[in-house]
Amino acid sequence: MSREDRFRFVSLLALELENNDIELPSLPDVVMKIRKMLESDSADFDKVSQAVSLDPVLVSRLFVFANSAYYSRGNDKVDSLEVAISRLGFEVVRNTAMSLAMKQLYGSNKHAEASKHLRAIWANGMKLSCMAWAVAKKVPAVNPESAYLAGLTHDVGKLYIVTKAEEFPSILGDAASLKSMFDEWNAQITKTIMESWGFSDEMAESADAATYRDEDPESAVRLVDVIWAAGKLLEAGNSGTVDPREIPTFVKLGVGRKALPDIMGSYRDKLRSMQESLA
Repeated sequence: MSREDRFRFVSLLALELENNDIELPSLPDVVMKIRKMLESDSADFDKVSQAVSLDPVLVSRLFVFANSAYYSRGNDKVDSLEVAISRLGFEVVRNTAMSLAMKQLYGSNKHAEASKHLRAIWANGMKLSCMAWAVAKKVPAVNPESAYLAGLTHDVGKLYIVTKAEEFPSILGDAASLKSMFDEWNAQITKTIMESWGFSDEMAESADAATYRDEDPESAVRLVDVIWAAGKLLEAGNSGTVDPREIPTFVKLGVGRKALPDIMGSYRDKLRSMQESLA
């Protein structure tokens, strides 16, 4: 990628961010409707069920999820939408709807080079969301389903960057330059997109650990801490190189070495379940 192309592209991103002109396709109506309903303290089961029933793809995925090994109870198979929603719970229904919507966004690009990058971003996002869910199960102050959602949307800024980069073919073909763009711009752009989609400040800020993570072990636990810790565990993989005792954020979360095997097991189970349900 030429220096001129990089300068033009970075200038474009900076200008759109400054003008709050970051645009992505809107989330499907059913997703927005379900989110609004579930934000209410008095969510109505019948209304949620009715909203879900309008999306046949979502309905089919909920049946698969509810009957998966993770949620099914022996041979007790779900055969009605109401029972599926009851078994999964509202938050899992919301996250399944969001997962389908995000998968659609990441799969909508027809540009071959862009599609390759987007498939990798989507795969990494699924891993982060499932790891965040597994970590949050060990942290009483954080809802695991909220952690899953934060992980799922953590890299939506990269989707925007790849989409814009179609106008700059030299960038799409330069993996090192594209990674540099991701590192520099993803957090700010993701936060802006999350805010435009109506998510809470804490959810939007979870994308930007450099700005919003407080390493003081005595500070309040926040969603951004869980997302950052999940990323660290994914980076380490199965190498066992993470020693929670030496990392302030893990100390703050109350996650020690003994918790890591359970977290990794929960992560693998959740990832397998989500991959099967969204296939």
